[in-house]
Amino acid sequence: MRVVIAIAVILLSTGKVWCQNVESFGIIVGLNSPITIDEGLQKDPRYFGQFTLRASPIGFSYGIDKLGYGYLITPTYLQIGQKYNIKNTIGGEIGTRDIQMDYISLPIALKLHINDLAFFRLSAVAALNFNYLISGKEIITHSSAKVRYPSGVSVPTTPGYIVAYDGVFVPNVDEEVYVSTDKFNAFQLFAGLGLHSDFDLNDSWSLNFDGRVNFGIFDPRQTSYLDQLKKPSGAPDINNVPGAPDLSGQRREVYLSVNFGLSYIIQSQAKQKVKKTTIRERGGNKGAPKPRNKKPR
Repeated sequence: MRVVIAIAVILLSTGKVWCQNVESFGIIVGLNSPITIDEGLQKDPRYFGQFTLRASPIGFSYGIDKLGYGYLITPTYLQIGQKYNIKNTIGGEIGTRDIQMDYISLPIALKLHINDLAFFRLSAVAALNFNYLISGKEIITHSSAKVRYPSGVSVPTTPGYIVAYDGVFVPNVDEEVYVSTDKFNAFQLFAGLGLHSDFDLNDSWSLNFDGRVNFGIFDPRQTSYLDQLKKPSGAPDINNVPGAPDLSGQRREVYLSVNFGLSYIIQSQAKQKVKKTTIRERGGNKGAPKPRNKKPR
């Protein structure tokens, strides 16, 4: 009986601690719902924002998870920019103004695990997104109508635009590039907050879901273009004084992103030092047999 007790004490006094890192590579697709917060467009009676969806057609992910936290990098082809309805003088919709910005985006995120189950991880995410502009433009399409131009905005001098006492008659316009790519900054920075989840299908594959709200740090337009809006010097407005393409005001881009992914898991385990405690160090077990010192024959 004493031998059994001694063996049990030795087994219990030997501890092995494992620290597990989960590394993964994957592919992602998603959707964005962008909001263009533009002080100038908000003051312009012609424009009203509408709900917009954009695709993030392809992206890749690399992540590493440790105990309690992790990191996630998701380079993506990103499409953002809100659509605005164009309304006539009586409130009817006659067309759209489509703000389009395509970026190569590199979000780098810190994950703080809310739970650490073996097969499911839910994390709070904070990220910085470094974006390089591929294409940026604003496209106008509308039918002929009478619209209300605000003071300070140039009335185009091309045929079909006629200034009246209560508005401006405009012709049919089909996908006219109103603001071109050279008016946009090549670099943009976003800050993102959200949730990320990993559901392990097996030891090799994991399904991922990621939802974030992303806030643009800078105005996406060039400083020179903003100065042009602040100091009108273009074609005359409705009052026959120099105008600008739009009313002046700050702009920020915000978008809600939802991404789905499939990742291949590379799981590594780092074995920590094994600590053994002898019976004599534990103390208090007076009934256990003492080790024998045998002399060699």
